[in-house]
Amino acid sequence: MHSLPSDTPLWQLTPRVETYRDPAPPELDLIILGGGVAGLCTAWHATRMGIRTMVLEAQELASRASGRNDGQVLLGLGEHLNRLVGQWGHEDAMVLWRFIEENHRGIAKVIHDEEIDCSYQEQGGLRLAETPQEWKELIKTSALMDQEGILHQLVNSEELQTLLPLARGFRGALFLGGEAIFDPRAFVLGLASSASTDGLAIRENCPVMNLRGEMGDFIVEVEDGQRFRSLVVVHATSALCPSLDRSGFLARSLFPFRGQILATRELPDAVVQRMPAWAMSSNFCYEYFRMHGKRLTLGGMRWNVRGEESGMTDDSLVNPEITGHLLAWLQTHFPLIASEVENRGTERVWTGIMAGTPDGLPLVGEIPGHHGEFTCLGFNGYGMSLAWLAGQSVAEMIQDGRTSHRGSGLFRADRFLDEPGLPHR
Repeated sequence: MHSLPSDTPLWQLTPRVETYRDPAPPELDLIILGGGVAGLCTAWHATRMGIRTMVLEAQELASRASGRNDGQVLLGLGEHLNRLVGQWGHEDAMVLWRFIEENHRGIAKVIHDEEIDCSYQEQGGLRLAETPQEWKELIKTSALMDQEGILHQLVNSEELQTLLPLARGFRGALFLGGEAIFDPRAFVLGLASSASTDGLAIRENCPVMNLRGEMGDFIVEVEDGQRFRSLVVVHATSALCPSLDRSGFLARSLFPFRGQILATRELPDAVVQRMPAWAMSSNFCYEYFRMHGKRLTLGGMRWNVRGEESGMTDDSLVNPEITGHLLAWLQTHFPLIASEVENRGTERVWTGIMAGTPDGLPLVGEIPGHHGEFTCLGFNGYGMSLAWLAGQSVAEMIQDGRTSHRGSGLFRADRFLDEPGLPHR
């Protein structure tokens, strides 16, 4: 089946008055490669710490994965808490959970304090079980959450009909009050605006061609021939990072994969009123959906095609087979919305490229053996849940040589040096 052109994501339809083309300060402490959520979170914190910082972005801010997702700020990762405990052990799983909770509080605070207009709604999230097995795992997760004092509500199939009356075919769900939805591109642009008033320099449409030097004297060469010098460099280019990684470590530790999302046309008020403004997902977050105004956005189903879109780095195309699977999922679980789509079609379909790691956790910290060269990437599709605090952790490492966030120890890059896929201890 032939690929089709990708539509512009909903978030990128809002025009911008101007792009950033700031001159470089006379002296730079830090250059960040990549203007997505990880790059701007790191830049925001670094600038507030007094670190003289510049962000270089090959296209426009949040033009790749950070502006091509569906804008969910989730607690936990794709796996339910019981599986995180099974993978990492109870102690580390809870360290990870608390890190994500603190990340959420930080996002909510900066949005409030800096008055970032990004349609932020923290009304909660719903993890839905499609199968008896997933429902059993949600019950186990609920028991763990009771033990840890995590606020939640376990919802059986009958109760679900009251909470989500248009839904069909789910065995039950877990409601988490701390989850949120927002416009991810507007959030990144808001961070950029806030940090730029504090001295952050940003250059968009500025592809980096070469990186050389070492700690204390890095030289970054860009497409127009200019060279910028800094003491430290941070790689925050997600799946594109191997092209500028001289060590080869990131190419060995990361893999790209492509996600796909569709958006319905505006739905009738009678439908919209019965769909809450929650972050929602099913099948261990492989399918994810939410309301954006009067539209429903729905993503996932890459697992249902050959190769699972792994190795893909082109977000200019969509896979029509995945679109078909998404529409079939909609027919099974939200038939009333599916009938609207059948009559009127979808408004747009787009893709985004993410970077994965063998163990599902990001790479945050120095590249092994390359002092002064840091990473803040590899979020496995959960950048909004991790990047705010990960960026702060990197900024603290640069300034103080350490971070105050215990969870960052799980993200150290050197955990992959000896046994790929196992955490560093």
